[in-house]
Amino acid sequence: MRLVNFKGVSFLHNKKTVGIDVTPLRPMDFYNVPMKVKNISESEPVVNIGDEVKEGTLIGKPSGNFGLNIYSPVSGRVLNIFDKITSDGGYCKHILIMNDGKNEIQDLPDIGSVSDVTLIQRLKQAGIIDGLSNLPSYLKYSYTGSRSYKTLFILMDSTDPINSVNETLAEFKMEEVVNGAKYFMNITNAPYVTFVFTEENADLAKKLKKHISETKKNYDFKIKFIPFKYPFDNQYILTKLLTGKSVSKKTSFLELGITIETAESCYNFCRAVEFNKPVTRKIVTIDGDNVIRKGNYSIQNGVSFENLIDFVGIPNKEAQMKIIDGSLLKGKAEYNMDISISLTTNTILFLEFNEYAETGEFNCISCGKCSDVCPMFLDPKRIEGAFLDGDTNELEHLKINSCIECGCCSYVCPSKRFLTQRIIDAKYYGRIKNGGK
Repeated sequence: MRLVNFKGVSFLHNKKTVGIDVTPLRPMDFYNVPMKVKNISESEPVVNIGDEVKEGTLIGKPSGNFGLNIYSPVSGRVLNIFDKITSDGGYCKHILIMNDGKNEIQDLPDIGSVSDVTLIQRLKQAGIIDGLSNLPSYLKYSYTGSRSYKTLFILMDSTDPINSVNETLAEFKMEEVVNGAKYFMNITNAPYVTFVFTEENADLAKKLKKHISETKKNYDFKIKFIPFKYPFDNQYILTKLLTGKSVSKKTSFLELGITIETAESCYNFCRAVEFNKPVTRKIVTIDGDNVIRKGNYSIQNGVSFENLIDFVGIPNKEAQMKIIDGSLLKGKAEYNMDISISLTTNTILFLEFNEYAETGEFNCISCGKCSDVCPMFLDPKRIEGAFLDGDTNELEHLKINSCIECGCCSYVCPSKRFLTQRIIDAKYYGRIKNGGK
């Protein structure tokens, strides 16, 4: 991985949802809880139709090496277990739960003594998802060398121009975030925690420093700043930016002794350890010109886009609009409002017709802008051409698997080429041609 000038896309720091505390979504009548989350192996249902559950009841357990515990978001009764489409276009089993209005809660058992072993077990038990890789958090700490992590970074905000989840938690849930960081430090062998902010959030960093001092937290910490340039908060770029070291096929994060967590992961970890709460909801930034109540929402697992629309409100349901699951540069348009919102979703945009264009693609004009902004120093135009030609050897030569799918190339392309999507498709095509490897 060659990173010298740290390319990317610069935006003005003008997030509309900064400074707005997290709002819990009101209870729904029904929840369709998916048993699969992004690239994580599909979980196996452990309840049956007709079973009574509480909020926090285990309803799905890992069925593969990368599995996740999944918990009921509500107290109620299981009405059905069936296959249904997910937010990423695949299919998996869903558990349909009817809310019984009893608000009964089932917590995790007490953790007992706090050690690196019990903390890793709690990460797995609670179903916490890593905020950067979107894989179960326990995986990177489950190896015998997990104590080899000497450097622990906590990402406290985002260089994404819309998403404000981490900085919102850092501001309004600072105690939980700081405590969660301490538990991650206990898992590793890091002598201190480094909290990472963008330069625009210097005031928030001062509040953190004051909070740790006033509450007499018994651990050492440092604060570092990064430029507000997208996608500098990607774990690979962030590692190079902060340490000068590169992660590659030959050198992993573990081998470098570096681990990165987010404010949200720390918040969830603290709740799991101190309050015995499993993950049953996701904090999501809601924005766009076609939504009435912008903000940061705590959304229960199994809530559909249709449910969300009823809560946040849109000015005109009949008007032409687009809903983006994800942020400005790498989100995907959702066409089915009955789909459940994923536990890995950070941002949902409600766009008016004049906020997006459906003019289609134009021919490439060879301007080179896509290469100019690629943070991985790739050539998106050539990768697209190799994919359209079906040339897997050329795709490998162009280091297609180094792409982090940030969306910068598509964003700056004056011809509106679908570069990022084609690169994602090309990765899949290459794996199929190579027997799934």
